[in-house]
This record gives sequence, structure tokens and C-alpha cells, in this order.
Amino acid sequence: MNRELFTENLKANNIMNEFILEEAVSLIYRLAILKKNAAANKKPNITQIGHICGVLTMNDQIEIVIKFHDELRQFTKVEFNNQVLLYDR
Repeated sequence: MNRELFTENLKANNIMNEFILEEAVSLIYRLAILKKNAAANKKPNITQIGHICGVLTMNDQIEIVIKFHDELRQFTKVEFNNQVLLYDR
């Protein structure tokens, strides 16, 4: 399945509370920014942009790993949806 089509379907069908493996893997190498750092119509600072670099399983739940300039963070699907925006230059 085309990666872009798959991620668009995921945005449209935001029903489940946990990532499925295919969904998480389709996000790898995408750019992301924390919602608290996002400003309307303003380009984010390069240090605020992270890239989704991995997927891991913690307590039987799949999580996304994002590498930011100064930290490495992991997010469950609920945390990801509440705190992160995908950044498409």
C-alpha cells in the first residue's frame, strides 16, 4: 500500500487508541513538531523539528520514537495525537 495513502487513511480513521504496527512504521522518517511549539503561519525553528526514527513496544503497546535536537522522546498514540503535529515543509 502506498505510504501516503495509508497515512491519509489513518488521519481519517482516528478511531483506535493504540498504534498498529503498520500505522507506526508508515510514520518513520516523517518530520514532526510538538504542538506547544507550533505557531500559526510561522516556520518552526530547526531545533523544534524532530524526525520519527523508530517504533518500540512497551507494556504490549506500540509507541513512536521521535528524535528532536536535544532529546529523544517516545509517544503512545494518544500522546502523539495530543502533543505532536506532522510537519510537511
